Amino acid sequence: MSARPEPEATECRTCEELDHEEAVARAQRDSSRETDCRVLRRRHLAAEHDYGA
Repeated sequence: MSARPEPEATECRTCEELDHEEAVARAQRDSSRETDCRVLRRRHLAAEHDYGA
């Protein structure tokens, strides 16, 4: 399964926060939290950036 690239949303604070939280989870080897962050980011992208709707 190939994932399509996500759009750049560098000016969106929520996107940045979710990306940071995912990076922290990855560094702490917390794969469950890392997955949660990815799911939340995709939901946010669909709701706020009309991506993947």
